Amino acid sequence: MTEKTVFLKVEEQNLAVSMGSGSLAVLATPAVVALMEYAASSLADDIIGDRVLTTVGTRISIDHTSATPVGAEVTATARLVKQDGRTFEFEVSAADQKGEIARGTHTRVSVNAKRFQQKTDCKFARYKYVLFDLDGTISRSAEGIRASLEHAINELGADMPDLSDYTRYIGPPLIDIFKNIVGLDDERAEIGAHLYRRYYSKRGKMLNHAYDGIEPLLESLKSKGVRLAVCTSKYESFASEIIEILGLENYFDAVCGSTIDGSRKDKKDLIPYAVEALGGSFERDKAQTVLLGDTFYDTRGAVECGIDFIGVEYGYGDKDEMVREGATVFVKTPAEIEALII
Repeated sequence: MTEKTVFLKVEEQNLAVSMGSGSLAVLATPAVVALMEYAASSLADDIIGDRVLTTVGTRISIDHTSATPVGAEVTATARLVKQDGRTFEFEVSAADQKGEIARGTHTRVSVNAKRFQQKTDCKFARYKYVLFDLDGTISRSAEGIRASLEHAINELGADMPDLSDYTRYIGPPLIDIFKNIVGLDDERAEIGAHLYRRYYSKRGKMLNHAYDGIEPLLESLKSKGVRLAVCTSKYESFASEIIEILGLENYFDAVCGSTIDGSRKDKKDLIPYAVEALGGSFERDKAQTVLLGDTFYDTRGAVECGIDFIGVEYGYGDKDEMVREGATVFVKTPAEIEALII
């Protein structure tokens, strides 16, 4: 065999910035370059018949290239020009439906197509959309939430429940907190939510602090072309203000929260909304979406929506409750998250 062709459908815009490959003397769409390199490495592997070799050196030089739009179906072909032991020289080319888009030469030494494919699959198959819960995942917010709840309950003249357990009221929708924890009917719960929001907008929101390691994580994910959104049951305008208070607004492509009228309050409603806000199609992109959160409400929403979930143990929620809702993947610190995303 002296020639091999492989195939790829370009399905996301950020492949042009998120895929890289070897030592490039080229300004070309990296996804296409990676596909041509894979064609060459796979052909070399077939010729040698040795699946345990590793790449010692690789270089690809493209003579010409043109833009590769999302949706293009690209084929890459490698043709063996010369072989000297484990050193190979190839002519490589790529084409889409409209014709040739790149051509050049490729030299590699001691290749391993299987490992290269694993690297490529990692880049193409990892999450396109990463959704972050806010309270207990991005922000240490318990102090401001408790103060706002206490103020609203006192204003209503209702009995003050035990608020020492943050897991009872950090995570669920606000109306549900006043109904289930404070014991109010629908009408008084609406009043309580209004009093809460009024106090929180002036004082409570100022008591938020980002968890250590969150900003470096967001900076790194953003630099790799990942689309990021806040996905919280908190009232959307408050969530936006908090992200600004934390100084994280430049990292998020969307901040998605609940509505005052309650039409969008649960994670099962917020997750599709967040994916659409990031420019995706929820039904099409479920497999490429992940939610990070700290409570069973987050877990339940992810399971109901059919997306992946990563539970954060450093937040306010209970791990066992998340496990009962179906969570299987957890991190203890923000520093552990990137390895599960990229």
